[in-house]
Amino acid sequence: MKIKSKKKLVTVVTLAALTFSSSVAFAKYEYPKVGRQPDGSVLTTTNQFVKPAGDTVEQTGRPMALKVRPDGKTAVNMTWDGKGQFTVTNLTTLKVIQQVSAPAGVGSGKISYGGLLYSPDGSTLWAAQTKNLLRWQVAADGTLSNPTSIPLPGVAGRAAIPSGLAFTPDGQQILVTLNGNNTLAVLDAVTGAVVRQIPVGNAPRDVVVIGNHAYVSNQGGRPATTSDSTNDSYGTAIVANNQDGSATTGTVSEVDFVGGKEVRTYDVGLQPSALLAHGTDLLVANSNDDSVSVIDTAKQQLSHTFDVNPIPGAPFGSSPNALAMLDDTHVAVSLGTDNAVAVYEYHDASQPAVFEGLIPTGWYPGSIEFVPALNKLVIASQKGVGSLGDLKMQTHGLGTMPGFGHSVYSSIGTVSVVAKPTSEQMQEYTKQVWKNNNWQGIQKRNQTGNGKAAPVAIPKRIGDPSTIKHVFLIIKENRTYDQVLGDDKRGNGDPLLTQFGQMVTPNFHALATQGPLIDNLYSSGTMSADGHQYLTQAFVNDYLNQSIGHYTRSYPYNGGDALAYAKSGFLWDNATKHGVSVRNWGEYTSRFQDASGNPDKSSWQQWYQDSKILEGKANGQLHTPVGSYQAWTDVPGLRKITQGDFPGFQMQIPDQYRADIFLRDLKQYENDGSLPQLNVVQMPTDHTSGTSANQPIPASMVADNDLAVGRIVDAISHSKFGKDSAVFMIEDDTQDGVDHTDGHRNPTLIFSPYAKRGEVVHNYYTQLNVTRTIEQILGLPPMNQMDMAAVPMYDAFTNKPDYTPYTALPNQFPLDVMNQPISQLTGVAKAWAEWSNGQNWTSEDMANMAQSNRAIWYASNNFTQPYPGDSKVLYPNEVPGADWHMPAPSGSKSNGNKDGDN
Repeated sequence: MKIKSKKKLVTVVTLAALTFSSSVAFAKYEYPKVGRQPDGSVLTTTNQFVKPAGDTVEQTGRPMALKVRPDGKTAVNMTWDGKGQFTVTNLTTLKVIQQVSAPAGVGSGKISYGGLLYSPDGSTLWAAQTKNLLRWQVAADGTLSNPTSIPLPGVAGRAAIPSGLAFTPDGQQILVTLNGNNTLAVLDAVTGAVVRQIPVGNAPRDVVVIGNHAYVSNQGGRPATTSDSTNDSYGTAIVANNQDGSATTGTVSEVDFVGGKEVRTYDVGLQPSALLAHGTDLLVANSNDDSVSVIDTAKQQLSHTFDVNPIPGAPFGSSPNALAMLDDTHVAVSLGTDNAVAVYEYHDASQPAVFEGLIPTGWYPGSIEFVPALNKLVIASQKGVGSLGDLKMQTHGLGTMPGFGHSVYSSIGTVSVVAKPTSEQMQEYTKQVWKNNNWQGIQKRNQTGNGKAAPVAIPKRIGDPSTIKHVFLIIKENRTYDQVLGDDKRGNGDPLLTQFGQMVTPNFHALATQGPLIDNLYSSGTMSADGHQYLTQAFVNDYLNQSIGHYTRSYPYNGGDALAYAKSGFLWDNATKHGVSVRNWGEYTSRFQDASGNPDKSSWQQWYQDSKILEGKANGQLHTPVGSYQAWTDVPGLRKITQGDFPGFQMQIPDQYRADIFLRDLKQYENDGSLPQLNVVQMPTDHTSGTSANQPIPASMVADNDLAVGRIVDAISHSKFGKDSAVFMIEDDTQDGVDHTDGHRNPTLIFSPYAKRGEVVHNYYTQLNVTRTIEQILGLPPMNQMDMAAVPMYDAFTNKPDYTPYTALPNQFPLDVMNQPISQLTGVAKAWAEWSNGQNWTSEDMANMAQSNRAIWYASNNFTQPYPGDSKVLYPNEVPGADWHMPAPSGSKSNGNKDGDN
């Protein structure tokens, strides 16, 4: 590989920025859809194309961590959501040769953050699960068999969460970072017995050995002192920012594993994850900081830190998460969010690294390893080519005709094998990455205006005036486009997949007619944990991406974990920082509690009766006065702007009550003229409570959500603020149900005098475009790379206003049709009612999603139609993946789950 000077480095980046116009990425196809494109690339749900370099092997499921066997012939990865939890790929034939899971009862059943370690002869593989290690036998062809489990002790009721693994120099012991214990464990390499645990920093991730010392990356940074501002992560106090609650320190521990003590710590960047030893140098990937720190272990000092963000002048957002040496003078850095591997000239700790270029990868690379025997780089990309797995057959929600669709869980990950690039190849690869990520012209697209331009709906420059003064973001729960709007003949819908059509959602259908019908917009994430992050942060950090296989530390859809928050902060932080007023109703609130901190335990019937009393439809006293319970969030800056009377995600409270509280507040704002510019509202009951007794059936809960949203839009549009407002209605994710285009397709609506009326908008958009549009209206700069690259939704708006307000339609489906009592049920319906009663519906996704999707499906089909992909109606214990559960909800007063891993 030819070495370029720093001057040539600037040339590479400048050419990449100037070679393509800002429209090239989307110009070839008028209305591209997510998935495979004619040129061989794949369009993702994050406004990015992927077209990996080298040879690519596709596999079912996401490859969450990868290790190449010592002979260089095969690689194994931990796999989430595939046909087995471990996938073996032959690197010569470029084929998957095995997907396998440990038998039931062997181990915890959940993969961990990483942790794969072959014995030197390749005959044994150690693999980390959340409570234990698995020890596999490895055959000559690299396939795995005969796993045994080595349990690891947790602390204070929490799982140990082994992560990084390394042999000691004599090969007699194995060092394991115990992420949940905040320790480095020393294990006997023969028996797996724990010899000792050594305290290190918070949430240790990786470990490497240099000489006779181990080095541990502490993703949660240093232990907190009594004078520190802190936020919780899995029972550990993390030194945190007192505005957005994110971790503010990152450290590396130097450990004498023979003496059993930490001897030194090094301050590095935020959320250090992967480590790489190169001689006596230690390289540290700082995943929440876009940097790599270099520690000179011989001199026992931090030498320097270099930036790995490849866009000159751009904000945070590359997510460095893996490191590998290509040769003695070149280091490769995996950039997860950028779908690329960056290559740097690197000699030693005394010299700065010099950028060489970028190698395009699959979607979200998370593991890289250079294989000398092949002279090639092996790259595992977690999201690969997206959710392009097998089509699922689905019958009509209210009938029997068959249809076909995709689920967000049909993940296809990739393992790419790439020859070491030449200088010329690196130039072309770099251009390809810029094109894939829509970075061409990115600075021009994000220019700041002078504030003197004529007002338009969506200004072209940041800070120029908009005719829209107030924005409402209404966040709903879990439905796909086809589930709700597939019966609207004007758009690209499949009515055979419509489960909650016009009869159940008359307001959503009316709003789709009176505003623009947007039929090509996608959720950027998979589930609530990352869906809320994309909407409110325009970003999901590496910690959260790596958590998807288990979510043991937290499930932070509503906060509750300092490590889940991006360095760039939240949308409301962006607003308050730039003088834009904000109010929050329910979003990111993890508890609804009384003055003593006790959670609400009232029934749905009590809250529904309260809503009718508040609306004047019933007489009597409220079962509890408004304000008796208050919403709570662990994000400090959000507490100041949150309406405490408004419930967050609590399924025992109907959305009618939420609408009542919101409308009360809107009336007060009309009286005093002080409506905030940004208003975030959670309206969650379309999530449903399955078939739980004393809860409405799924169709009633979706109808409740529809009516509540209709009432809110009605009130806004008829208010004094209606002429200069815009209401965005969007699902946090689309994980429940299928869609014929892609499982991520989101039924998103906009109502505003400046939103196009009666038109169908086919343009490709994602949740990121929604966030960017809101920022552009309010004059806010982008928070990070993701919303910086997203284009505002110009095609959904017009500068010729139509001030006709919206009038809500009454519900056509009753809101109070209750699930039948178990005593009145038999057979499979009774089994599902019993299952549903045992679930936690007061927090998002705490029920097993494979089971809850079937519960909702069966309830909509009178327990007669098999779920898509199944041959019959299943009992709860027959559902594939029925033993997989989320941890206790984050932000609860206790983790509610003594073993930390249901």
